[in-house]
Amino acid sequence: MPDWTGAGASSLFSTINPFPLGANVTYESVRNADLSTLSGAVDSLSALTAKLTELEQDAAAMNGMAHGSLWAGLNATVSRAHIRRTAGKFTHARTQAEALHNILHDLLTDLRGCQDGLLRLEANSEAEGFRISPEGVVSSSGPPHLRLDQLNAGIGMGGIGEPDPEGVSPETQQAMWHAHSRINEIVEKAGESDGIAARALTDILAEGDGRFSHTDLTGIDDARENQVQQDAEAAAVLAGKENKTAADWRLMGDYFALHADDPEFANHVIDTLGMEQYLTLAQELDHSATELASANVDIDGIRTGMANTLNTAMQPSVDISTHPPGSGAYQSWLRTEEGQAYERRLNALNALGPERLHEPEEPAWLDSVQDNRIGYDLFLDLMESADAPMNDIFYYDMLDGMVAAEKESPIVWSGERYPDNEHGWDPKNNGTDRLLALGARHNVEATTHFFDPDRTDNLGYFIGDGEKSRNLFYGSDLTQSLLSGRSFNEAPGLTAALETAATGRPSGGAPGPGYEGHSEVNIRIAEEVWNTYAEDPARSRGDLNSPDMRPTLGTIAADYIADISHAVTDVTHDNQEADFSNHTATLLHEVGKNVDAYQLITAANLYDMNLAMDGAVNEHGHNESALQTAAGNVANRNGQVSGILTDAHATARYDDQIAADAAANASVDQWEEMASVLLGGAVYGSVPLSGSASMADSFVQGANSSIFESFRVDNSIEARHQEDRNYSNSRTAYVGATTDALDLALERAQVDTSEFRSYSLMKETVEIGAGNGHDAGKTRIERPK
Repeated sequence: MPDWTGAGASSLFSTINPFPLGANVTYESVRNADLSTLSGAVDSLSALTAKLTELEQDAAAMNGMAHGSLWAGLNATVSRAHIRRTAGKFTHARTQAEALHNILHDLLTDLRGCQDGLLRLEANSEAEGFRISPEGVVSSSGPPHLRLDQLNAGIGMGGIGEPDPEGVSPETQQAMWHAHSRINEIVEKAGESDGIAARALTDILAEGDGRFSHTDLTGIDDARENQVQQDAEAAAVLAGKENKTAADWRLMGDYFALHADDPEFANHVIDTLGMEQYLTLAQELDHSATELASANVDIDGIRTGMANTLNTAMQPSVDISTHPPGSGAYQSWLRTEEGQAYERRLNALNALGPERLHEPEEPAWLDSVQDNRIGYDLFLDLMESADAPMNDIFYYDMLDGMVAAEKESPIVWSGERYPDNEHGWDPKNNGTDRLLALGARHNVEATTHFFDPDRTDNLGYFIGDGEKSRNLFYGSDLTQSLLSGRSFNEAPGLTAALETAATGRPSGGAPGPGYEGHSEVNIRIAEEVWNTYAEDPARSRGDLNSPDMRPTLGTIAADYIADISHAVTDVTHDNQEADFSNHTATLLHEVGKNVDAYQLITAANLYDMNLAMDGAVNEHGHNESALQTAAGNVANRNGQVSGILTDAHATARYDDQIAADAAANASVDQWEEMASVLLGGAVYGSVPLSGSASMADSFVQGANSSIFESFRVDNSIEARHQEDRNYSNSRTAYVGATTDALDLALERAQVDTSEFRSYSLMKETVEIGAGNGHDAGKTRIERPK
C-alpha cells in the first residue's frame, strides 16, 4: 500500500500539502499549519474549472454544429470523429479539474475547521481550569500542573496517594478529559483528511497516465467512501488466500489499521469472510508469528486492527441505557436491518464459541501446531488486543452467550488450552472470567446491568450456593483425580466485575467522567452481594472452585462504609443507601482477616469518622451538650468497626503464625520418622548380642529426641505478645484519631472552644466513646499463657 501521507516529493500534492513530507500529523503541525499555499491552489483550480467549463461548452457547440451540418464525405467523417474526441477531452479536463478542486477545497475546509477547533480549546482552557502545552498535553492550570494520567493515578500535590490541598475539581477534570478527547479527534481528523486527499489526487492523476481522464469523484467524502470500498474488497481477497506471504499480511495489516473504525469496511470484511473464517484468520496469524516476525511484520498491529474491525462490525447504533438486551426496545431494534445483521454475526460467534476451530490433519501428537483454543478463546484474544472497548450491548450479549454455554455444558472451559502459569492453573482457561475482566475495566454500565438482581438471576448464579448456582467442571474424572488438591478458584474477572457493579466505578480505577456516585442498581447489587455472604461468612474465603471474595467485599464495605458502620450498631441514618444484613459484624470480621480488605476498610472507617464528626459539629456547633453526645456517638459507632477489624486482623496474624509453626513441625515429624528407620537400621546392625533390641530402641528414641527437638518451632508466645500489641496500638491510634477529628472539625467550623464550659470533658467523652466502641467490637479469644 503506498504511503499517501505527503504522496511523494515529486507529486502535485507534495507542493501544496501543509504538513512536512513523511512526518506524522500532530497537534503542533495542525495548529500551526500554513494553509496559504493550499488555499491558493484551491483558488487557482476554481478559476481553471470555470475556464474549462467555458471551453467545454464551446467544444460541445462545435461538435453539435459539425454533426448537425450537411458536410459529407471522407474528410467530414474523419473530422467529425476528431471534433467529438476533442470535445470529450474538454469534458474530461473539466471533470478532473472539478474533482481536484472539490477534494482540495474539502481538505482546506477540514483543516481550517481543525485549526479553529484547537484554537477554541486553547482560548477556553484557562476559564475551565486547565491549560494546553505547545505539544497538545492537557494539564491543570494551577501548579504542579497535573496531567490527566497523573490525576487518574491518584497523584496530588504531595505525590502518589497524597491529597491535593487545592484540589482539581470534578468539573475541571471533566473539562480536561473532554479537551484531551477533542484534541485526539481533531488531530486524527486532520491526518485522515490529508491522507484521503493525497491518495485521491494520486489516483486521479495516475488514471489518465499523463492525459485527461474522466472521474466520478465529487469531493473528499466521495473519495473516502470509494477508498474504503476498494480496500475492503482487497482485504477480503488477501484474507481468503490459502498461502499468504509476509507481504500479504503486511498489506492486510495496513488496510485494517486504516479502516478498522469504518463500519462499511468492517461489515464488508466480516460478512464476506464469515465469522468462522475471520476467527481462523486470527488463529492463522498466531501460527505464522515466528515466520512473520523474522520478516519484520507488525503482528501485534495486525491483531489490534482485526480486533478493532470486529468491534466496529458489532457496534449497534442504539445505547444500552435505552435498549438494554432483553427489553422491548431492544427486541424492536433487532427487527431492523441493522439489528438483523448484528444478530446474525452474534449468533455465529456464539455458535462457534465452544468449538475448536483448528483441527490438525495429523494425529494430535504429530501436529506441528498444538492449539486447543476454542472459538471463544480466539474471540477473547482479539478483544484483549483491541485499543477501544467493546460496545456495551455487544459486551452484554457475548457475556450472556458465554454464561448460557457454560450452563448448557459445564465442561466448556475444560482442557489445558492455556498452560499453567507460575501460580498454577491459568484462569484464562475460563472464558467467562476473561470477558468479565474486560467489562470491569471498560464496560461499567453493561456490567452493572448484567448483575442487576431486579433484571436477571446472574448474581445468584455466580455467588449463590443453590442448585442453579455455578458449578463448572475443568476436566474428566481421571484428570480431576490426578489433579487432586489442585485449585481452580482464581477468578480475577468475576471479583473485579462484582466490584465494578457494586460501586459504579472501573475496578481498581478512578470514576469516569460524569460519575455521580452510587446508582440505585449499584446499591441493589452491593446489598445482594454483601447480604449473600453475611448468611454464611465462611463462604467468602472461597474453596477449590470458588474465589476468595474478601478483597471484593472489602471494597464494597469501604465504598459503603457509613452504611456498614450503622449496620454494625444496628441503627439507621439520614443518608442511608444500602440496607445491609444484621449479620454485618460477623461478615466484617471474616473480611477483615484479609490484609488488603483490612487496610482499605480501616482507612475508609477513619475517613467516615472524620466526615461524621464534621457533620456533628456543623449540626450542633455551639450547643455544647448536644455536640458532646453526638461526637461521643460518632466515636463509638466507628469505634465498633475499628474493634471488629482489629480483632480480625490480630486473630488472622496469630492464626497464620500458629499455622506456619504447625506446617514447619509437620515437616520435622516426617524427617524424624524417616531418620528413625535409617538410624534404627544402623544401630541394630552394630549390636552384636541378641536381646539388646530394647536398648537399641531406647538409643534411637533418645537420639531422635535430641536431634529433632531443636528443629521444632513454637512461636505461640511471641504471636500472643504481637497480638496484644496489635490490640493496644490499634485502640490507642483510633482513640487519638477521634479527638483529632473533633479538633479539626471545630477549627474548620470556626467554633471557639473557649465558649464551652468544659471542652476537656467533651474530649474525654469522645475518648470514652471511642474506647468503649473499640472494645465492644472485639470478640477476643483468650490465648494460653
